[in-house]
Amino acid sequence: MKSNLKKYSNQIIIALSIIVLFSACKTNKSLVSPKNNTKDVNIYVAGYEYNDSKFESSIEEMSDEVGIKHVAKLWKNGKDLPLENSEFYSDANDVVVKNQDVYVVGNILPHEKHVSTMWKNGKTQKLTDGIKNGYTSSVRIEDNNVYVLGARYDLTNYIIKVWKNGISTDVIKSKNWVDASSMFIYKGDVFICGNERSGDRDEQRYNNKNVAKIWKNGKAQNLTDGHHSAFALSVYVENGIVYAAGYEIENDKYIAKLWIDGKVQNISDSSNNTFARSIFVSKGNVYIAGNETINGIEVAKLWINNKAQNLTNGKNHSLATAVYVHKKNVYVVGYEKNDIERHVAKLWINGEAQDLTDGTKNAWGNSVFVEDAR
Repeated sequence: MKSNLKKYSNQIIIALSIIVLFSACKTNKSLVSPKNNTKDVNIYVAGYEYNDSKFESSIEEMSDEVGIKHVAKLWKNGKDLPLENSEFYSDANDVVVKNQDVYVVGNILPHEKHVSTMWKNGKTQKLTDGIKNGYTSSVRIEDNNVYVLGARYDLTNYIIKVWKNGISTDVIKSKNWVDASSMFIYKGDVFICGNERSGDRDEQRYNNKNVAKIWKNGKAQNLTDGHHSAFALSVYVENGIVYAAGYEIENDKYIAKLWIDGKVQNISDSSNNTFARSIFVSKGNVYIAGNETINGIEVAKLWINNKAQNLTNGKNHSLATAVYVHKKNVYVVGYEKNDIERHVAKLWINGEAQDLTDGTKNAWGNSVFVEDAR
C-alpha cells in the first residue's frame, strides 16, 4: 500500500512538473511574436563602418594614423544612409525617431578634438565647439523635448552634460573619472546610469574602483559598494520602476547584473565572463542584450526575464549592443566576425540574423529603434 501511494505521489509530482514547465515555456514564447511580421515597421540602426577594407582589429589603436577611420552610419530597413563623409573619424551611438524626424547622436573628429554631434534627418548639428573634447552617447524624446546625454572634460573636472532642445546643463561634475553610458526620461525626470571612480587611491581596500551609479536629475544613487569595479551601461524606467543593466568584476570574473530600484540580481554565474549592455522593459518583462565568453569566443546573447539564449553559434566572436521591443518583436543589434576577421554589423529579429554590411570592412551596430511605417 505504501509503495503504491509513493508511486502515485511520484506520478503526480512528475505531472505537476510537466505542467509547470509547459506553462513556463508557453509564457516565455508569448513574450516574442510567433511570426517575424516586420513589414509594417521602419527599423533604424545607428553605428559605424570603417572606410577601408584593409583595417584589422589588431591595429585599431593605430588605424587613424594610417588614414583608416570609422564613419558614422544610419541604416533604415537595411539600407545604408551615411551621416558623414569618410574624411573625418565619426561615431553614431544612438538613434530615436519622433513624428518622422530621425535623431542620431555621436561624435566627429574634424581636427584634434572630438565634437559632440547630433544629426537630425541627416543634417549635422555640432553641440560643442571642438576646443575641448566632447562626446554624446544617448538621445531621448519626451513631450517633443529632445534630450542628449554627453560629456566634456574641463582639465579639472569630469563633466556629464545634458542638452535639452540644444541648451546644455552640467548635470554631474566630479574630480574623479565619471562616465555616463545611458539616459532615460520619465515624466520630466532625467535618469542617467554609468560609473564613477571611488577616488580612494590611498585605501588598498578600494584601490580606486569604479562604482556603478544611477543619477536622477543629477542626484547620485550608488548601485555597488566599491569593493569591486562595476559599470551600469543601460537604464530604463517603466511605471516608476528604475531598471539598470551592466556588470561587476568579482575575483577577475565579469558578471552580468540587473538592478531593479537599486536591488541587484545576477543574470549570470561566474563560470564565464558576461556583460549586460542594453535593457528594454515592456509590461514588466525585462529584455537584456549582451555577450558571454564561451570557450574563448564572445557570443552575443539575449536574456528575457533572466532566461538566456545565444544569438550566434559560437563559431566566431559576436556581441549584442542594443535591444528594442515593438509589438512582441524583439530587435537586437551588434556585430559578428566573419571568416576573414571582419566585423559584420548585425540585426537580429526574434533571433533571426540579418547582415547590415557586406563583411569587407569592419562595422558595428550600436543602437536600434523601431516605429510603425506610415
